[in-house]
Amino acid sequence: MRFDTSWLADPQIFSVNRLEPRASFVAEDGSGSRLSMTLDGMWAFHYSDIVACRPLGFEKESFDASAWAAIPVPSFIQLNGNGDYGTPHYVNTMYPWDGHESIKPGEIPLEYNPVGSYRKSFTLPQSFDESSVYIRFDGVDSALALWCNGAFVGYAEDSFTPSEFDLSPYIRAGRNLICAQVFRFCSGSWLEDQDFWRFSGIFRSVTLFTQPKVCVWDIDAQATLDDDFANGTLDITCKTRGEGSVRVTLDGQTSEAKLQNDEARLSLSVASPLLWSAEEPNLYYYTIEVFDANGLKTQTIKQHVGFRRFEMKNGLMLLNGKRLVIKGVNRHEWNCRTGRCLTLDDMLQDVKNMKCHNINAVRTSHYPNRVEFYDLCDRYGLYVMDETNLESHGTWQRMGKVTIDERTVPNSNPDWHDIVLDRAKSMLERDKNHPSILWWSCGNESAGGENIYDMSEYFRTRDKSRIVHYEGVFNDRRYNATSDMESQMYPPVTSIIKNLDEQNEKPFICCEYSHAMGNSCGGLFKYTDLTDSEPRYQGGFIWDYIDQGLLNRAPDGNRYFAYGGDFGDCPTDYNFCVNGLVYADRKNSPKMQEVKACYQNFDFEITDKTVKVTDKNLFADFSNYVLTFALHKNGVLAASQDLRPTLLAGESKIFDLPFTINGENALHTVTAYVRLACSTTWAMQGEVLASAQAVFDKREPHDDTYILPVTSALGDVNIGVHGRDFTVIFSKATGLPTAYVRRGVNILGTTPPRFNFWRASTDNDRGCAMPLEYAQWISAGQLTTLDSITLDAAETHADVTAVYSLPIKQAAKIKALYRVNSDGSVDVTMTWLGESASVPEFGMMIFLSPAYSQVSYLGNGPLENYCDRKRGALLGNYTYNVKENMSGYVIPQECGNRTGVYRAVVSGQAGSLCFECDSGMDFSALPYTPQELEQARHVYDLPKDNIKTVIRCSGGQMGIGGDDSWGSKPHSEFLRRLNDGDSFSFRLGTEYMV
Repeated sequence: MRFDTSWLADPQIFSVNRLEPRASFVAEDGSGSRLSMTLDGMWAFHYSDIVACRPLGFEKESFDASAWAAIPVPSFIQLNGNGDYGTPHYVNTMYPWDGHESIKPGEIPLEYNPVGSYRKSFTLPQSFDESSVYIRFDGVDSALALWCNGAFVGYAEDSFTPSEFDLSPYIRAGRNLICAQVFRFCSGSWLEDQDFWRFSGIFRSVTLFTQPKVCVWDIDAQATLDDDFANGTLDITCKTRGEGSVRVTLDGQTSEAKLQNDEARLSLSVASPLLWSAEEPNLYYYTIEVFDANGLKTQTIKQHVGFRRFEMKNGLMLLNGKRLVIKGVNRHEWNCRTGRCLTLDDMLQDVKNMKCHNINAVRTSHYPNRVEFYDLCDRYGLYVMDETNLESHGTWQRMGKVTIDERTVPNSNPDWHDIVLDRAKSMLERDKNHPSILWWSCGNESAGGENIYDMSEYFRTRDKSRIVHYEGVFNDRRYNATSDMESQMYPPVTSIIKNLDEQNEKPFICCEYSHAMGNSCGGLFKYTDLTDSEPRYQGGFIWDYIDQGLLNRAPDGNRYFAYGGDFGDCPTDYNFCVNGLVYADRKNSPKMQEVKACYQNFDFEITDKTVKVTDKNLFADFSNYVLTFALHKNGVLAASQDLRPTLLAGESKIFDLPFTINGENALHTVTAYVRLACSTTWAMQGEVLASAQAVFDKREPHDDTYILPVTSALGDVNIGVHGRDFTVIFSKATGLPTAYVRRGVNILGTTPPRFNFWRASTDNDRGCAMPLEYAQWISAGQLTTLDSITLDAAETHADVTAVYSLPIKQAAKIKALYRVNSDGSVDVTMTWLGESASVPEFGMMIFLSPAYSQVSYLGNGPLENYCDRKRGALLGNYTYNVKENMSGYVIPQECGNRTGVYRAVVSGQAGSLCFECDSGMDFSALPYTPQELEQARHVYDLPKDNIKTVIRCSGGQMGIGGDDSWGSKPHSEFLRRLNDGDSFSFRLGTEYMV
């Protein structure tokens, strides 16, 4: 047989000579030696832009490839070669060839379809049986043609499941040659329209392996429980080769069977099994030993299994009899240097970080992940929605409209039936033995139709221990039974409630919600709170876990994270690929602070005397935790106590506080923490997993009695107020303070403060056209005109009152009262006069020298927070560096804000400047103005001169939103509305470093 390039454009030819899919496991021979060797490493490589220009005859052993370059396997072609091998290409729903070539579903581009040709020589290990040698490619994007020693072996599509081939007819002792050609586009590419970077190449491992003549070839392990979960049964079905026997051992028990008709069935009972869950991922380890007809051991396989029951009952998804709440994330495989080519450390870091932030579930959006990831989820405890490699978004949603027609695939088109079912089978057979997998998902955003319905029926028939998911029926209800649950993307909470009121058959989940693009995840708590009040709303998966940013070199030589279009790729969807809770380098973004709080498994009700604690775990009691109560006064720890109470899963208890909240003049906070009592495999002892806080304001009114005198000077151009060691100068032209001099130093520098009504647009803002709707506020603070300014001097203070007109459509003005006190502090009160308006922010912006680089504050923290994203923030004393307060959002935007700030001190070598607000204000200190952030599309676009520290004190800004990033605004209660007479006050003063 010869390889035929016509296969690339035929959806009915997706595998040639590929072996049937089977479970993943590691086998050893009878002596304990591995039966495999890796072919990872450097391969000889040639790149062609189109299929017609690929090197013919390269698979022959006589072919001279000495001039070829080398490429690492695994890796993506486009991330090698310094641009000589094409570029990464990011698109979301449109196909990468859109606008370049007019082709129909199933056809492939002819003018640009890169081909990577690979050659690898190796020596067959002497321990390998030449009559039984196989090769496995764990992931090739998107089509693979394979040769061995010059002979054609086979062909395979499906980028994300293994392709195994039998090399036995072609292999020989000693040196051998493997050759592969990888095609960027094939008919299967129409089914791989996921929202990710488009690459090609051998991006997962390549393994050569052998099997004894008598062996287990496949394993299907079913761990079942009786009705009351008291007893478990492990049923193992092995597909076998040769004649002999097999023995399985688990906890000292054994079961044996003869190998008959290429199959062996074994069964073991386990009394009172420890059940598997994400909270308590109890695993049992068993060993399979294979013996030939003479009793000689030929093979050993070590596997794990978890006893759990997942079922649908009375419209609820139940795990081990308990209603499950999904606290999940969608996760693309991603590494900022290597794309979807991950290391084991990448996966382990993700799993541990999820556990530390109370995430209990992962959707493998939108393709099967590396098999090692499922092993980690089994061991560490994460529920998995395993998703078929299927997305055809661009064939049914065009220009934002849903159009299901003859171009839609797979739909009910028989030409696409088998390729779709093959992908489902390849995933299920590989992953079937992982207890962490609770759901099989039929893919993502591929509309509906008979083909996907048949896939769902295949899942149900083949595996009754799991539930079937598919969101696509939301847009195509012809085959509504495809999904066992109602699954939707980004519905408002009100829509979820409406659906639950209208149908009572299925549970509801959000397979994607709280779109975490840039500064986002506002209002997350509304979704998570709903799981407590609506039983059939069983949670969802945040979109998504990690930014798909690629590390790149900026024009200034510095590294930055690139997004779509940065490589000249077109068409593109630009930065829509950076939606992560963690940045592309796996550092947590501030959004994770909120996720941890909203997903925590403990509830607290705090009064001034007691704390009611509810353990919301389904299975885990409190034995692994420490309960801590802490009393702070103005952010300073005054008392604390650790407890080790007995608390069962689902139980609530009320505890008396071990301290008294007295009438001392201070902000008192009572904080409850749940910490790990001992280190685990994923976190250290003391890790805080849950917290809550109540604030008791015992402050007394300020004693604003000043005894030192002030003097004032009313000049032609300026107004001056002077005290013992300070001077404040106001311009009569602008009405703004131009100098604040303490001990001879003008702290304000050369740029006077100004009013501020703008915040740099977030990704969500741009998605809902906020910059257009609120455009008048961008420069409103800069373009105020002074109507009047007056001075009212008293013995110990002086009031400067200014009224300003604004360049806006509303009939409104700003009145500012600056009261200069004899201690040098300045009380600033901004008052809105006139017609109501909605603004992004209402406050003042103050410019300082960059030497003022450190901030310490009493307010909500420790990380940035906003009016609609502050459940994870606690009132306390915190510090940060101004430069480091810039969050790592790929496109610069609003960031670094803190809510509820009562006091902030910005310090530098020359001294300190103090800002106070009795009612708590929004506060930020950044190196850039909102307008400078607004104009930048990359970090390297930000100004490199005019370095400064920009302080913003405000009476609040609008929420950041996050229901989605393409139209949804912040919820109405989180908008910043101004009505006639509304005011904001803060105090400005100085502190000197000791």
